[in-house]
Amino acid sequence: MATADRELFEAMQEGKPIARFRKTILGKVHVVTLNPFTEEPEGIILSGDPQKVDEWPDMVVELWSSKERVFFERMNKKHLDAGRLVEIKEVPKVPPSPNKISDEQIDKLLNSKFLALKNRLDKFTDEAPIFRLLNRARELDKSEKIIKHIEEKLTELQLARYGVTKPEEVEE
Repeated sequence: MATADRELFEAMQEGKPIARFRKTILGKVHVVTLNPFTEEPEGIILSGDPQKVDEWPDMVVELWSSKERVFFERMNKKHLDAGRLVEIKEVPKVPPSPNKISDEQIDKLLNSKFLALKNRLDKFTDEAPIFRLLNRARELDKSEKIIKHIEEKLTELQLARYGVTKPEEVEE
């Protein structure tokens, strides 16, 4: 529950936090922070690979008051002195999800060249945007080749979800 309180508090804040700390090692790091609502000490486990930008939200602690900062630095002095925690100025931007696509982008993609569509389909990792593409392609009466290719990609993702790599492996 400690993490949920902190996430809720961070979502309510405006501007930037006064300090951010992140872990520097591959292993998990347990830190003690001040719960922003109850002002009680709480433990948080920071995890993830510091080399992977998309995992940074799980390894960064944001502090919003000087009281929180002083408490954090005192309670985690061993981690700070050992270099397991460092203060950072900015959290790198996480690349956007390949599954985000607007209705305008769908129309533009369906009206582009086939190879552009094929390339974009290969980047999707979830079924929802492919369903949207398929439905819009049918609405626009796109060619059978385009619709079939979208259906094949959808089937491929659905099978991959269950650990099946080829349609022939499915038992009927």
